[in-house]
Amino acid sequence: MNPFEFLFDSGDLRKIKHDGQELIQRIYYAVRDEEWLNTPYTLMNYSSGEESGLLKISYELFFKRNRIKFSARFDVAIGYNSIVLETNGTALSDFRKNRIGLCVHLPVSLKGIPCEITHWDGSRTTSFLPILVSPHQPFKNISEITLIFSEFSILMKFEGDIFEMEDQRNWTDASYKIYSTPLDLPFPVEVKKGDTFTQKITVSLVGLSQNPAITPNNEEKIVPAPDFGIFDLNNLNTPCKQNRFPLYVRVDFRLHEKTWREEYKSVLQKAGSFPQYYCMLYLSANYKEEIADFLHFVDSECLKEKIYSVALLSPEEFVLPDAVLGELTVILRGFLPAVRIGAGTDANFAQLNRNRPETGPLDFIFYSIQPQEHASDRLSLIENIMGQYDTVQTAKHFGNGRSIDISALSFFRRFNANVAVTASKEPMVDYEFRGTPFETAWFIGALHQLVVAGVHAVTCIGCMDEKSPLRVLFDFMTKHRPEYFYTEGSPLPEKYSLISWVTQGKKYSVFGNLTRETLTILDSAVKRNLNPDEILYVESED
Repeated sequence: MNPFEFLFDSGDLRKIKHDGQELIQRIYYAVRDEEWLNTPYTLMNYSSGEESGLLKISYELFFKRNRIKFSARFDVAIGYNSIVLETNGTALSDFRKNRIGLCVHLPVSLKGIPCEITHWDGSRTTSFLPILVSPHQPFKNISEITLIFSEFSILMKFEGDIFEMEDQRNWTDASYKIYSTPLDLPFPVEVKKGDTFTQKITVSLVGLSQNPAITPNNEEKIVPAPDFGIFDLNNLNTPCKQNRFPLYVRVDFRLHEKTWREEYKSVLQKAGSFPQYYCMLYLSANYKEEIADFLHFVDSECLKEKIYSVALLSPEEFVLPDAVLGELTVILRGFLPAVRIGAGTDANFAQLNRNRPETGPLDFIFYSIQPQEHASDRLSLIENIMGQYDTVQTAKHFGNGRSIDISALSFFRRFNANVAVTASKEPMVDYEFRGTPFETAWFIGALHQLVVAGVHAVTCIGCMDEKSPLRVLFDFMTKHRPEYFYTEGSPLPEKYSLISWVTQGKKYSVFGNLTRETLTILDSAVKRNLNPDEILYVESED
């Protein structure tokens, strides 16, 4: 009998479970170039079979892009209570790399689990997997790590390189990643043709027994409805109905550029039907002159009553310095006393978490969510929906009571924050799954996570074409504008997403099938079929 359940997916071991509990989300091999981009690969020479009571799997991965040519062989042996994975990689060309080697993802469902880390010098650390999102590596120089459950432990040994852990919820990945080659070491590194890379990971279960059953809490709770807005420069000419569900439109003012007035008069003409504007102000070292020009522009264009919020950013740093923020808030409150003023980053939560602003003068802090920082496969995108809740909770913790805004919620990666501070002026118009039911099902799950976490405002970026599924979702929420939301979501969040709310005494629910298979779901004691990629809208009595 083998206690492990797992999925082999194109060279990755995924969803490693014992007794139905997910212990390891993913084990995989990464070749990342000098811009931290993953190198695509081809799976070759796969074989599997039983030998001496072990399930043995072997295969090769061939990585290739631009100058990078790299081959790695994998040998996996899975026994009753252990998994051993050995890799031997060889560079087939000269290139520059930031990382090469094995990575292990631990699911965010394990947060708070006690653990013991053995370091390379033999010392030990007793701790737990972080509950709030750790801005920096929680554990370094890892030789072994033991996760301690009530009925058993899982021991992981790492050989061939120095490993450390980062909290991937900084990028809304729902995992803790253990990877090789510490970030403290210089990068990128020159790799020469013929260089070899050998690593080994051993996973063992210790003290196996049955886990007690967990009784779900089905008590329904409600939370207030946040404000919603959109940011899609290609679809701002869409007529806006009175009391439209997207309350505002985001407008970026790059005040450090000489042409900003001409550019944004055109933008504001398109956005004119929206009741309010979420103003993103990019300010340089000449911020005093730039903010004075902006306020004069607001006055001359009669925009004062239409500004929903002012978000302060820098085109050169991820978060404006505290001294600058202090001066700007004083100026803005003198001219716009009723307007919310906030600071943060339009990059990932990582950039905010590692550059936390002084919140004293602020009404809110903000950051963006773009889930494809590390992986773009369908399963990873689904898993990473669950990483968003904890970012909001962490921001609330260091935000000292300030409200939390999501400046951009997008299914696609808007820009590479490893090499740039801000996104380009135009949102991406061509990306995988654009305008598909899968994109909308992802948004349904993401919006539920953010609503339950207690965000104040969410700005959505996506395909808002007239008949796109995402546009249909927003139109439905416009017609039945939420008064409050239910905290209960999908019991199978990797299969389907669910968001529910109440409007005028009626309950409205939207289900999104995240799979390519037909699902049977139980909603209010009624069975329903959810077809592949279907978005299902349901109205019922509250």
